[in-house]
Amino acid sequence: MAKSEKQPNISVLFMGLVIGFAIFWSIKKDIADYSDCIRNGVSKMQADSTQAVHELGDASFYLYDYHFRQDNHKGICTLHPQSGQGYGNVYQVQPAEGLFLSTGNWLPYAPMERKYVINQNLVKIYYLESGGVTLIQNGKKAQPITEGIHLYLNKPSQGRVLYQPNIPICYASVLMFEDYIEKNLQDRFTPDDFDYAEVYDWKSFDYNTPEIGTLFLQIRDKLIAGETSRLYYESKVGELLSIVAGNFHKQRQDIALQQKPFSSQEKKALEAVRQAIEQNILNPPELSQLCKISTMGQTKLRESFKTMYGVPIGTYIRQAKMRYAILLLTKPNLTIGSIAEHLGYANASKFAAAFRKFYGQSPEEYRNQKK
Repeated sequence: MAKSEKQPNISVLFMGLVIGFAIFWSIKKDIADYSDCIRNGVSKMQADSTQAVHELGDASFYLYDYHFRQDNHKGICTLHPQSGQGYGNVYQVQPAEGLFLSTGNWLPYAPMERKYVINQNLVKIYYLESGGVTLIQNGKKAQPITEGIHLYLNKPSQGRVLYQPNIPICYASVLMFEDYIEKNLQDRFTPDDFDYAEVYDWKSFDYNTPEIGTLFLQIRDKLIAGETSRLYYESKVGELLSIVAGNFHKQRQDIALQQKPFSSQEKKALEAVRQAIEQNILNPPELSQLCKISTMGQTKLRESFKTMYGVPIGTYIRQAKMRYAILLLTKPNLTIGSIAEHLGYANASKFAAAFRKFYGQSPEEYRNQKK
């Protein structure tokens, strides 16, 4: 008689299936709970973006808005876009509470937007070397951020920052919160050295200078190299503020000496014209656009601008462009020809002639002199 085959134990199989399903649903629940935790944590931090920015600086936007990958090594925070977002790196260091220095060189693959609500006073000075960046603050008209050195003064506000795709975003930045300024600057220096009350009177045209540009390039290179010295970074911030405050006082004195009586409305209008020129050095507004900004006719604008600032509008534009040329010449990777093209000159010879007329030497001579 043939030996009968062993039959499977139905109860054992059933118990195995029950245990398997229990493990499966337990794992699924754990994953769901973890995802909810992450989402809730991010939402909580996003809901209080003031706290996030104060604790993490610009890194808060990259982490919570864009979900960049993060590495921390010896005090340097390195952020990388996700593989589908773009490529490149952002580096940030926090030498003291309320103080952040960062630099970035990354390329977004698609349009990106970040929203912010910041209910604290802060000062941000940054050097945008390239990037398609637009700022929309407190519901105002969209403002493209041109390359160059800029000041951002935040009083409690909200807004959006838009990044265009496939344009490299290269920048270096110093971000200071009010508590850092009060603790480390206001309480240690007299108003003659640093007057915090004046900070919100600083104007954007005080910054496109070779001195400040060189400082930002030094900060950029040290961050990329992994420098972690608090003394180095805080000394650079002190140097930066000293230069900015000095430029502010000098320009204010120059304007006071040259100024004829203008109404407050006329002063504000002429200031808006000057800022429009400074913020668009590579493509200055036409005279008709400047007339709209100032709500003045051409003759009145020309005469008022010259009286206020000591030079005609055309001369001021050439001066602004030459100042920016000096800033570009501090970058050894840029050729004289590429700088000439960038500034809108037909060739390097025409740029060199304009530069020599303004500074009394050629761009090459200036660069060699500064080495």
